[in-house]
Amino acid sequence: MAGFVGWAGLAGIAAGACLLCLPVHATEDGERIAERQCAECHGPGGRSERPDTPSIGGFSEFAIMDLLDSYRLGFRQARTVTLDDGSETDMATIVDALSEREIEAVALYYADQEWIPHEQPFDANLARRGARIHSVKCGKCHPRGGSVPEADHALLAGQWRDYLAGEFRDFDSGARRMADRMYQRYDKQSPADKAALLEFYVSAGR
Repeated sequence: MAGFVGWAGLAGIAAGACLLCLPVHATEDGERIAERQCAECHGPGGRSERPDTPSIGGFSEFAIMDLLDSYRLGFRQARTVTLDDGSETDMATIVDALSEREIEAVALYYADQEWIPHEQPFDANLARRGARIHSVKCGKCHPRGGSVPEADHALLAGQWRDYLAGEFRDFDSGARRMADRMYQRYDKQSPADKAALLEFYVSAGR
């Protein structure tokens, strides 16, 4: 659905281009940074163990850069999360604490991981309906059910249900902004259509 260059625009493109300049050990640096700053919520290798938090391992470098830039530039609201030690943080705080090089290294690290869909219960009939809607409305920007990293968007196939449902609610309420092209497609879908799309993504095409 999100057929656009990215909320970060030219800033994201320039940062993505800089990935080509990073040294070979950048992925190793990214692993250390991810373990320190990201793993408690997003899980080892970016495979989240928290249903309300997205898995990000396997996203493309650009998708990770665009995601982080959206928080840094204020295009996306950051929700507060409570960590295991009782302290609170949010994505904007984490991103602000990282240098551009650290962000690039983290993006490379997560892009080097394998995307592993979460196996979750789903309604097969509703998922089939969602597949048809996705093919017409969303497939151009999220090919193969949202499972292609090279499309440079967030991977949807097999993402956590609770997380996706929360994102849909934020889209509906306006709490999360959308690019015009995505808005024009998403906003025309009925609640039943959106429920079918959610079921399709949860099914991971099974």
